Amino acid sequence: MGGLQLSLVIHAVVYVMVIGGLWSLNQDATPDIQWVKWVAWGWGIGLATHTVVWAMLKSRTRR
Repeated sequence: MGGLQLSLVIHAVVYVMVIGGLWSLNQDATPDIQWVKWVAWGWGIGLATHTVVWAMLKSRTRR
């Protein structure tokens, strides 16, 4: 597994764990205000960008 691929997997696993924990906290503390969706969207954009960069670099190395 390449360094960039490993960093993408780590990024995705940390995202799922943190967003899961924040979702649980949101449900316990303020269930009527769903603020966790903004964190998930913001971080999700970063994760999506990381994935696109990884895919572009991977396709470049195949040629």
